[in-house]
Amino acid sequence: MKDKIGLISGIILFAFLLTGMIYLISVNDENETNKTISEIKLSGNHLFSASGYMERCGLADKNKYKALSLQKIKINTEKHPYIHKAEVQQDGNGVVTVKVFEKEMKAVVINKSEANLISKNFEIIKLEDNSEISELPVITNTVSVKNISLLRTAFKIIDASSAVNPSMHRKLAEVNLRNGGEIMLRFSGIKYPVLFGKGNISKKIIELSAIWNKVIKNQQPFKNINYIDLRFNDEIFIGKSNVELNG
Repeated sequence: MKDKIGLISGIILFAFLLTGMIYLISVNDENETNKTISEIKLSGNHLFSASGYMERCGLADKNKYKALSLQKIKINTEKHPYIHKAEVQQDGNGVVTVKVFEKEMKAVVINKSEANLISKNFEIIKLEDNSEISELPVITNTVSVKNISLLRTAFKIIDASSAVNPSMHRKLAEVNLRNGGEIMLRFSGIKYPVLFGKGNISKKIIELSAIWNKVIKNQQPFKNINYIDLRFNDEIFIGKSNVELNG
């Protein structure tokens, strides 16, 4: 009989403690939801303005702050296709800070007049208006944005230029894949193209880097020319005649 009374008492005590824990959790969740948010600040952005992200993530309208919790802010922010993850914190004065970590974008891909961003993992992401893409090169004439083989070649050119000569990399404006033909490069600040061709990517980037200072400064023999040709092994041709540069 005493054992039964002890067992019942134990069950009652456990139920009481469990009820208390559930109550405390629910109160904490309610407090989390109802904490007064007076301001939201966003940082870590490069591809988009902070105000642009906040507008698209539903964080710009202060009249809707009462419906937001820290978890809701995190979920809303990470839904944006440019964002890999977001860290959200709140201080004691109602200010919420959102630090975003964007996906690493390699380039803008233009195919049939449609522009998309492409990440280092070959994820194709629709380019939104007012995106900050001035530092990204453009990949053109890919046949298809799903042509991973051609895109991988463009990535190798972009990565090699970044590793060999960061200054030259920053000027890389276009990688024209010419639908699988001879690749052509264009650089901002240079009026003529570089006929890059196929294969030997690292070697050609090193060769171009070796003459880069004279090229960008428009020094001799790179004045009044139509193109630089790297398509032939161990040779750099400086063209002054017209060649077919379309496509």
